[in-house]
Amino acid sequence: RMFDVGGQRSERKKWIHCFEGVTAIIFCVALSDYDLVLAEDEEMASTLMLKQEINRMHESMKLFDSICNNKWFTDTSIILFLNKKDLFEEKIKRSPLTICYPEYAG
Repeated sequence: RMFDVGGQRSERKKWIHCFEGVTAIIFCVALSDYDLVLAEDEEMASTLMLKQEINRMHESMKLFDSICNNKWFTDTSIILFLNKKDLFEEKIKRSPLTICYPEYAG
């Protein structure tokens, strides 16, 4: 069986425990999202008139870390799949990686 569990952060705690005993997780991250913010944060910020933005790449890294270190997945193979390389190659020419990683000097 295969599940797609993408969705808002508020929904994650509802499904994480359902996957005890899975044999593998394929975690997909779009390389081209490095300069984007989460839509749910844009909506929340505009509603509350705040300037709080969460970078999509940082959020993906945070979620990946929480899955890798979750008690439900201690015996689970975890595969990191980085996609949208073609979009990343075009975007990096006009939008620097320092947007997501200010310490990057390459």
